[in-house]
Amino acid sequence: MKLLSCPLAVVAAVCCSFSRSIEAHSWLVKPVSRDTGPRTTDGTIGCPKTNAGTPTPFSPGEEIDVRYWRNNHLGGFIRWSLSPDGSETASNFDDNVFFYTCRESGPDCVPADGSTSRYAGDSSGDHTISCGDTITLPDWLDEGDYVLQWVWFGVGSSYGNVGWAEPQFVSCADITLTSAGSSSEPECPTFVGGDRVTKNENLGNDECFYFYTSSIESTQYKGSNEDYEQNYVFGKPSYVENCSGTRANSGNATMSPVTQSPVTTSPSSTAESPTATPTSTEYPPESTFDESSRGGCE
Repeated sequence: MKLLSCPLAVVAAVCCSFSRSIEAHSWLVKPVSRDTGPRTTDGTIGCPKTNAGTPTPFSPGEEIDVRYWRNNHLGGFIRWSLSPDGSETASNFDDNVFFYTCRESGPDCVPADGSTSRYAGDSSGDHTISCGDTITLPDWLDEGDYVLQWVWFGVGSSYGNVGWAEPQFVSCADITLTSAGSSSEPECPTFVGGDRVTKNENLGNDECFYFYTSSIESTQYKGSNEDYEQNYVFGKPSYVENCSGTRANSGNATMSPVTQSPVTTSPSSTAESPTATPTSTEYPPESTFDESSRGGCE
């Protein structure tokens, strides 16, 4: 991985926190995912890989462990959805969202050096710091095989740019519900707040720290690396905020990010941590940092 440079004093502290590597994006690794590398959603299919894997069995309403890589990214949300196996279209997932969590949740989702900065990197190699805690599966579905979809959004810091949003990444895992549920479907998805930043700053557990937007957007925001702090805020997913008696399906759709010109180009619990082996990504080295001018970021 190419090392980052810190040519501007105003972002020196942030750059140093990422000096070990440029972010490597992420994907779901627990439950066992179909994916072994990051994939953006294009809004036309529900899962990047259509070949089903071996399903992991769970009971309806079971609280399950989930894990994915932090990889130096900041804040954000995770959307969780289920679709019957063989029917995993984008629209089916959009219509069957059952849970939202903060992306930087879980006891292991902390920088290796113990930093409590809102903008701290991993201080370790890629694919070493795992995020994720637990989610509760639906207790209103029939017995059978399903596909669990994971989507992250509202995440900051992309290609070493702390003022850029990450694209929306998606992964899918095959699961089996071993019996039929016994409850009625709720009108709104469940949201569980609280993440690394809210805990460090004693802000409670009803919100998440996120970047720029609390919705799944069709464009990738690229803002200033000097005036980035105003875009890091606290809140709930917009779909949770907007759900008042009916399921908030409108606006849940996942769409592919569209590249925009940047404003500036300056720079465990009982569950095991994931051990997935990453594959090469499709993404170009958009970062404008130059290793030869790293300055004081050793």
